[in-house]
Amino acid sequence: MLTIVVLGGFGLVLLVTACIAADVIAGLRRNETPSGTEEKTAGRVIRVRGPVRGQLDSGAPAEYTEVTVEYYTRRGEGPFEVTRKLPAGSRITYTKGDRVIVSYDVRTPRRARIAGRVSHWPTLGPRSADPVSQP
Repeated sequence: MLTIVVLGGFGLVLLVTACIAADVIAGLRRNETPSGTEEKTAGRVIRVRGPVRGQLDSGAPAEYTEVTVEYYTRRGEGPFEVTRKLPAGSRITYTKGDRVIVSYDVRTPRRARIAGRVSHWPTLGPRSADPVSQP
């Protein structure tokens, strides 16, 4: 009788553990963006605030600099804003007007992240090359 109770309790523990593991794996899959749904675009830093005392995105209390970037999607939707909190001692620095890469989810373009700084910025519109001489 005692053996049945012990084995039943052990089986119940295994069942609960399996359900928790399945929920965790399903949550990880749900948070990942499937390939092909994330696009990158260029944005411009519109505001740099700091150093500010508060909590980082991870929830840890710290002194940080808050960077706000404005961007448009590739389809012309926007403008949208994304912010990033950088620790005060970070090597990464941004100034107002810097051009950055913004990575966003196509399904929800308002959810984005700053992916990095742009080192080369292509010219927009027609090139301003040498004027063509006309006869």
